Amino acid sequence: MIQAICPASCGELIQGYIQGGEKLISYGINLFSKVSIMEMAEKDIRNSRYRYKKAYRMLDEVFRYYGYNRQDYDEIGLKIDSQISIAKGMASSTADLVATAVAIAKYLGKEPSEEEISKLCIKIEPTDSIVFSDITLFDHLKGNFIKRYGQLPACKVLILEGRQSINTIDFRKTDRSEILKDNEKNLEKALGYFEKGIKNQDIREIGRASTISAFANQKILHKIGLEDIYQTSDKLGAYGINVAHSGSVIGILYNDIEFDKEKFLFEMKKKEYKENYISFSSYDIISGGGKIIKS
Repeated sequence: MIQAICPASCGELIQGYIQGGEKLISYGINLFSKVSIMEMAEKDIRNSRYRYKKAYRMLDEVFRYYGYNRQDYDEIGLKIDSQISIAKGMASSTADLVATAVAIAKYLGKEPSEEEISKLCIKIEPTDSIVFSDITLFDHLKGNFIKRYGQLPACKVLILEGRQSINTIDFRKTDRSEILKDNEKNLEKALGYFEKGIKNQDIREIGRASTISAFANQKILHKIGLEDIYQTSDKLGAYGINVAHSGSVIGILYNDIEFDKEKFLFEMKKKEYKENYISFSSYDIISGGGKIIKS
């Protein structure tokens, strides 16, 4: 058995129309999808293929990429154990696909680059930049733009998980290009703050950037209570907010010393809009990318 993992993301730090096309920057958190590959009976593989359709598309893509035919691997099956909420904007599908690609490549004795894996993912669906170990500005639709920035300064995120589930493929069927282009100047400003923050390892500048992107996205996918969530968290020492631009989670960037998380959670209990959020959970921000954990 071979097992690989890939982390979730809490939405994106930045997403929108940037430098001539749609791009995003996501980040990893310590919440994972784990994919196991093993020999299975034909009946079990049929059931598994029905349950994990996208992951099996990746399995097929990787074998085909390295020149194999279907009959060469008809006894190989997948099992996925994921901690990641589905259809909330936490990159659950990307995490499944990346972990699958890494596990199958290991089975074949191959070591594809993160760029190669990203291109395989893009063949299947729009892809979050957690495919990369670095924080990366990425064209999540075409995969033809990749700009790596290294790592974020040490930081945590408090995730507010919305009730609403959003299918990314269905969400993208609506043409929002006009709104995206209207937001372009805001996103350019956000990217400037982000790059300054990365250069100086200043999480406050990065939080400033993600907050701009979060509010720009309100015209596209409105988050109930976002202004108040930002104001409350800002007063209590958070660095900024970020959102899933095609999902329902909100992230509050913070560290334990400066942010009064308990006071924030206490204040949230008083809010009328609290019913729109089903959980409040803290995670560490970590590197992205798929990793083998058992071979």
